[in-house]
Amino acid sequence: MLNLEADPRFREEAQKLGKLGLTRAEVPDWVLKVTGYQLNTDHLRNVETSRSRNPSPALIKALLTAYGLSVHEVRAVLDDPNLNAVSGANPHLIAGWRMRNLAIGEFGPAIGDALRVGDQVSTWLEVEKAASGGFMPGEINVVVEASEVAPPDDFKNLANQALAQNEQKKADGVRGWTDNPTFCLLSAKGMPGVSRDEPDFAVRSIVTDLGKDVEERPHLTLRLQHSWYRYNVIAKQAAGAGHRWRTLQEATIPLKPVAFLASGIGVCVNVICDDAKSIVIGQRSFDETFRKGEYDIAVVEGIRPGAEGAGSTTIHDAAYRALSEELGVNRSILKRPLEDIIKRLVIFEFGCDLEFYQFNFLAFAEVDLDFDTLYGAWQKAKDRKENQTLHKVSFDEGSVKRFIAERPIWSSGAACALRTFDYF
Repeated sequence: MLNLEADPRFREEAQKLGKLGLTRAEVPDWVLKVTGYQLNTDHLRNVETSRSRNPSPALIKALLTAYGLSVHEVRAVLDDPNLNAVSGANPHLIAGWRMRNLAIGEFGPAIGDALRVGDQVSTWLEVEKAASGGFMPGEINVVVEASEVAPPDDFKNLANQALAQNEQKKADGVRGWTDNPTFCLLSAKGMPGVSRDEPDFAVRSIVTDLGKDVEERPHLTLRLQHSWYRYNVIAKQAAGAGHRWRTLQEATIPLKPVAFLASGIGVCVNVICDDAKSIVIGQRSFDETFRKGEYDIAVVEGIRPGAEGAGSTTIHDAAYRALSEELGVNRSILKRPLEDIIKRLVIFEFGCDLEFYQFNFLAFAEVDLDFDTLYGAWQKAKDRKENQTLHKVSFDEGSVKRFIAERPIWSSGAACALRTFDYF
């Protein structure tokens, strides 16, 4: 909810209407009513995320006042020579006090526990961390059920419309996306503070147990339903924003997945090369459905039904497959045994990116390759087209933080790169 008490004009209108706060979707109408400045929700989002270049000071003032900043805070932004950087250079990070009310209004109270990157806040929320050495293969159990997710009718209709439009684009010769089968995550059952008997939490869930060994290592069981990529598309685009917003406003810690929004579950792999001196960053293709042209860690792979073998799937298998198919780390390209190339693969965390309501595992892979050899392997990889090029970044925390703060990298990738230092 956005604060209406920061400006007398907002306070007066609030008293007339008996409103205690604004939802984010109400901001454009409210700004028009109080200040006479007209904008739509797309304009609003573009200004917030720095995609709108050189917005007028009047608009900045109106927005920040609506978001509840004090007169002095608004003045500090107006005095900033780079007015368009309301949320900083990386649009997936929240720039401290400037956006604090917006962050709660957009992502709900759970954003208070999200990963920080310097003085900025990401949208990555940790669900479960591994013990020392990361999750062992036997400590993550994935059970795939035969049933399929059933989203609300309005959401399903939006997804079907998007699919029809996409198919028409492809028929017209425009590159589109493929409505592949995928997985969804229904609930978060058995984590601290969540009752195992709570009726909302079906067996299709995440279940966290403690092992019997001395370390009391966590064991994570994921029960997944089948879904379709069309739901993933709508969940992450403007059409699904209302569903995301309502879910996140009610979110508690630990986060409770909503199946049709949590469509698609993946693993992010931070690749370390050059004798542990560098990490690999990809720049995404402009043909991708999401985050066109943005930067990301080397490998981001969805867990696909049947991709790792009939009737079974593991997160480790998905990570190895992604290293082979997306980055070319395999025997046929590098002419070396895979066990000699990949020195370590460590899966160390599970969580959710609140911006896209995307649940992912985080991992790193240390490879016995220099960057140039890895780049050559990537050029021959089967599924290399997700990235248009690769970059190397020094594998030290300061360099990684600066790279993340200065370039558009979504919070799952940022979290993967930074959390690696806890386990490497």
